[in-house]
Amino acid sequence: MTPLVSVVIPTYNRSHLLIETLESVFGQTFRDFEVVVVNDGSTDDTLEQLRRLGDRVRVVSQPNGGIGVARNRGIAESSGHYVALLDHDDLWMPEKLACQVHFLEEHRECIAVGVQYAYSSSPSVCMFDVAGITNDRGIVEQPLAVMAAQGHRFLWTSSVLMFDRARAQGLLFGTERGCVEDVQFYLGLFARGPFGIAGDDILTIYRRHSGNSSAQASYYSCGMKVLRNMQRRGELPVTVGQEVYLSKWLAGQGRQAIFRLLEEGERRRGLLLYVRELPHQVRYRSKGFLWRAPLLCVLPAPMVQRVRSCLRFLEAALKVS
Repeated sequence: MTPLVSVVIPTYNRSHLLIETLESVFGQTFRDFEVVVVNDGSTDDTLEQLRRLGDRVRVVSQPNGGIGVARNRGIAESSGHYVALLDHDDLWMPEKLACQVHFLEEHRECIAVGVQYAYSSSPSVCMFDVAGITNDRGIVEQPLAVMAAQGHRFLWTSSVLMFDRARAQGLLFGTERGCVEDVQFYLGLFARGPFGIAGDDILTIYRRHSGNSSAQASYYSCGMKVLRNMQRRGELPVTVGQEVYLSKWLAGQGRQAIFRLLEEGERRRGLLLYVRELPHQVRYRSKGFLWRAPLLCVLPAPMVQRVRSCLRFLEAALKVS
């Protein structure tokens, strides 16, 4: 019998975290689901650990192709009406699936739904302002406008996402290694229907560790190159009238990528990206960034983050005064 929900988990060499992640899935109060784990060419004991779980999971193995390839494979191999994505190192609270299924059943117009999440370092602090981005029905009316103003914190990790399989048909995650692979998929969802935030509680924990791909500066700098190329070719899905929000969000991502490079001591790459991004930043009058980035380029990496924190504090104090 076809399950209502398919849980899709791509994994690569994180067996010690994967088993804890799976336990959080098995502990869900909602039970009508299948679990599809895509083993993306792991060389550790991942397969051995998964075999011990028997028929509680369906394992799909493939040569290492990267997280985007693995996610796409998992979605294709699964069969549920709804698809819930989960990274191999994140955790779900027991009510997570139940809350999202209820939301989508009650809001048939929505193509997808997220939940509140927190970092493992501060598990009681939600990483975005729910009330500030949703209406009284829990729907993010203009997700691209929210992204342009605040970044995509509400969809920072795919582990919060559940979507309607039929309505998302044909959407794919990016397959280039080592860079943002999820943006084109998210934009495709936004172009096809409303997006919601379910529940009043934190239902996903994003575990922070040195192996997080999003902790690497190259993840963002490579991602900006890919996204700008896609933008030039008109390959980023966006509805009419929303293009300005997409451009503003991309400018914000460019700033973030440059600062990440400088914090890791990648001055040359940071400066090159600054030059490439300059026309976009001038267009959106990012005055603070235009003088701040060259200043940070001459500082040692350990000082960059400290100086950025001080500058943000001063800007906030000036606004208050």
